[in-house]
Amino acid sequence: MKTFFILGRNPQLSRVEILEFLKARNRTHKEILFQGNLLIIQTNEGEKFDIQEFGGIMHLGQITFEGNLEQLKIYFEQNEIIPADKFSYAIHGNLDSQILKEKFKREHKKASQKHGRKLIKFQDGHKQENPKADFYIFLHSTNADEPHNISPATSQRIYFGVTSQTYDPTEVKKRDMQKPVRREALAISPRLSKILINLSDAKPHDRLLDPFCGIGSILQEALIKKINVHGIDKDKQATINAEQNLKWLTQEYKIQTKCKIENTDSRHAPDLQFQAIATETPLGKLLKKKPSDNQAKQIIQNFEAYIIPILKRLKKVKKPSAKIAMTFPVIRNFHVNARKIAEKSELKINIEPILESRPDQFVSRDILVLQ
Repeated sequence: MKTFFILGRNPQLSRVEILEFLKARNRTHKEILFQGNLLIIQTNEGEKFDIQEFGGIMHLGQITFEGNLEQLKIYFEQNEIIPADKFSYAIHGNLDSQILKEKFKREHKKASQKHGRKLIKFQDGHKQENPKADFYIFLHSTNADEPHNISPATSQRIYFGVTSQTYDPTEVKKRDMQKPVRREALAISPRLSKILINLSDAKPHDRLLDPFCGIGSILQEALIKKINVHGIDKDKQATINAEQNLKWLTQEYKIQTKCKIENTDSRHAPDLQFQAIATETPLGKLLKKKPSDNQAKQIIQNFEAYIIPILKRLKKVKKPSAKIAMTFPVIRNFHVNARKIAEKSELKINIEPILESRPDQFVSRDILVLQ
């Protein structure tokens, strides 16, 4: 069985999130294709995904056809692909939509292809239409001349499928906007919270630590996933706010999993042998204007000196196999030396830093996993 995924604004990060999610659950899988924001994964028959578990997927569905163009034409002749007489559709992939237009015309269907007015702005700078439609279709052709990240088995293959799940942000927005305390300038987004949790390999009923929990954004998303959480923060008001938010969440969603908040320094994290750690580290003080190169370098150096003793402590309080999914600040184009940090903390880099940024920001983050 092959499943296609339409990835969001940071495809590299979304791809790793999916692969780590599958690995953590020992689900047999194989990456078939990764191009742009398109990903195809082969799994055992009957494998099910819930798109709401992820932070970086827009659509997913099952590949129902693969082969060459002539075989695709036969497939279209023999199969109805949209079970409706009047609908709108959008296409993800590089194959010309004419073949679909001709099929719908032969079937006397009133089908209109949608082109998005809004654009997805990808991290690498390119933009892509983000249309709203009744149906989303995956129609993609590969060939040997395309980028090296296509395996030989996919050379000159056409893949087709219709989306079965589209990400619904309604509940996520509710959790973010209706919680008692919001801290917009400092809080991590629910999308990124989900990604960090999945990168940490945390599973239902595990105990996850957030050593810089703030007002509890990561803890909230972990509780929704039925993960027990332990949050600590040296900012007393932040921990009071986190307790308010988690109390609201557990009542609103009738959550039974355990949660605990402590007002303490991360260097004194309790030794509870956590099965996972996911956190947004302090990215530095709020900068109202773009720092100079020297200021940016100094901020990064200060962070490196600050984080090493904390990571040493986190290594002691987690299970040996547990992963630490975290963010490191990026100021202008200056990055934390992750290799040096890992070496001095006696940890290893499990996933190399992946930049998460926006063009208009001079403070962004690297996302990485240590073990």
